[in-house]
Amino acid sequence: MDDKQPSHGIDRRTALGMLATVAAGGVISSDAFAQAAENDEMLQAGKFPTEPGHYLAGELVTVDAINRRGGLRLDGDFNDDRYDKAQPHEFAMLPYGMTYYHGAPAEIRDIPLGSHLHGSFYLPPEGEENTIPPTQGPPQYGSKYNHAVLLEDDFSFFQRRGWVWRVVEFDRGKGRLNVVANGGAEGLEFEKKHSFWIDNATRVWKGRELLDWEAIAAEQVVLVNLTCSPEWRNREFHVCDVWIDDESRAVATERQRRAHIRFQKHRWLAGWVDQVEHLGGSHGIVTITLFGGMDPSLYDEMKRKRAYGIGVATAEPTLRTYWQDHDHKYGSIVELRELDNPPLGSSGIQIHWKTSELLDGFRPGRILRVRCHDWPNVKLPPEERLR
Repeated sequence: MDDKQPSHGIDRRTALGMLATVAAGGVISSDAFAQAAENDEMLQAGKFPTEPGHYLAGELVTVDAINRRGGLRLDGDFNDDRYDKAQPHEFAMLPYGMTYYHGAPAEIRDIPLGSHLHGSFYLPPEGEENTIPPTQGPPQYGSKYNHAVLLEDDFSFFQRRGWVWRVVEFDRGKGRLNVVANGGAEGLEFEKKHSFWIDNATRVWKGRELLDWEAIAAEQVVLVNLTCSPEWRNREFHVCDVWIDDESRAVATERQRRAHIRFQKHRWLAGWVDQVEHLGGSHGIVTITLFGGMDPSLYDEMKRKRAYGIGVATAEPTLRTYWQDHDHKYGSIVELRELDNPPLGSSGIQIHWKTSELLDGFRPGRILRVRCHDWPNVKLPPEERLR
């Protein structure tokens, strides 16, 4: 039985729209950071955000793929002192944090170092205040918002909003790509001129081919991925990839989507426990909400195969599990519900799962990994397992 139930807090559409309003495109406006409203909401286990996060953007300079953490060199603000002394902004992904690359769901491990990213950040959740150590540099150049609910590359950020770049001029002699950004989404419109650095290290994609930069021409409508240039303090960017037609963009998205699906089927979908109903002895019904940000086909498969039951493993906020092929429990789905307007970070899919053995990790607010009956159940590499 699939019921539609109301949800509480800020829904994903509203939150992402507000992020777009705050950001105005990150690379678009030098005062975007000054306009970003501070949100000091203290997040709690088992509860999704009720307010949109704080917008930050920068170049990905460090990655801890196993623990879903990293560091951003935040976009410049024309401040020479900050340019000399600011340290990377270290961050952790929230358990329900979502990542997008080339327009498809991704893991932080999928994103190359040097990529320019846009994100929505919060204060550390309750009990996680020491997860990310304080910034070592001057405190005025750091940010207290260090837990991310959303990270996406330029390709994903602009494509999702229906915004594109139109090539005005490709000046090969000066190594400049002059463009006009235009588009509209969720009631927002903008048209801004920009000049990016470009050279023959830039990858130019057309269809399924990788071409030389001579393929770029005026009036093309393109998407780009950026990286910081040596003058990043002055908001200078270099084009590392440019997609000059719809087919090339679709190919990039599909490649990332397939990699994402394979990864998730081996690690399983993540969610958390909403509540537990004891049925006597060690038996019980666990209510699980799956996190958002996954490819829709994975959720569809979970719903389509629910009659066969699901396997569930306990996990930590990093989403690492304990000896995954040994400790997971198998049980039947009593009920599956889809919530209207799920909050940011939630898939809106709520599963009532019956198990014959309630583990300590099946407490409200705890993190789980969930698999369809026929998904791979293999022992992960040692560095990915918790002992």
